[in-house]
Amino acid sequence: MELQWDVLLNDDSRFPRLLFFGEFSDERFRYGIDVHMHYCLYFYFNKSGGNVPVDPVVRANISLEETTDDGRPVLVMTLLNDDARNLFSDLIISIVTQTRLIEPGLAKAGFIAICNEWFDLFEPLSGQLSLPELQGIFAELYFLRYLLTTSKLPFNDLLSAWKGPYGKGHDFELKDTHFEIKSVTESRSSVTISSEYQLDFLSGQKLFLGIFEFSSNAASFTTISSLVGSIVAILRSVTGTRMNLFWSPLGKTGLPVQGLEQYDHYQFNIIQTTWYNCCLQGFPSITRSGLPDAIQSVRYEIALNNIRDFATKDITPNI
Repeated sequence: MELQWDVLLNDDSRFPRLLFFGEFSDERFRYGIDVHMHYCLYFYFNKSGGNVPVDPVVRANISLEETTDDGRPVLVMTLLNDDARNLFSDLIISIVTQTRLIEPGLAKAGFIAICNEWFDLFEPLSGQLSLPELQGIFAELYFLRYLLTTSKLPFNDLLSAWKGPYGKGHDFELKDTHFEIKSVTESRSSVTISSEYQLDFLSGQKLFLGIFEFSSNAASFTTISSLVGSIVAILRSVTGTRMNLFWSPLGKTGLPVQGLEQYDHYQFNIIQTTWYNCCLQGFPSITRSGLPDAIQSVRYEIALNNIRDFATKDITPNI
């Protein structure tokens, strides 16, 4: 689904300038540009005696209000910052795709619920991420792109597997196969395991530890904004992809989903990725299940040279 913003911008008709979605016939939805040249989504819903108008929501970069148009109730979502137009387009497509599947009597509530899932992504963030933090995020994004280009699972399932930004469980959880991602600088001899939960797993699960080695001297570098752009292009190439499943965890990392270019002075290059099977007997780890209750908040180092025997050449069969 592609939105024709340029057609609206170059039009000379009265405001608001509105278009239907070309991929389907559903007169409830329009997208367009209002008199202030703001990008908008209009959702006309069935008028009912029990309808209680929602209070307007006005955030830093986006708003939502309920109004009427020729006597018809309509929800109008408006982008207040043009720099977020690409993100807003993804939000529109997600809303329309999902709301169409909701029965008419619940469509208004469903529309608002989807908006609420996205609105935090339009809020400006304060504070800067450090280089080690950015390196860790880059490694997770790099692995996500690998999954999207290699796995046969649906994109939405792969996106839902990305748990790292939420700080719970392992970084990626594909049903019973989990992946923990660690980034290290070139020639680092050990990796830090920051809790007793990171390499713990349940009976019947598989757990792989991925060590992503970064170089500061390689000739080829990639920025985070470029990596994110390549992932977004892959996701948008498949109809039905729920883009909020990517943008939401990305926002949880602390990266600003608008203005990623502010980190372009940091450039990254992964020169080697090594995977270790944590389920093999004898793999060295300290796990919550193996500790008495009185011991908490364990942090330790694993010497990489001493776990070579646990390395696996190919994780493809597990994705």
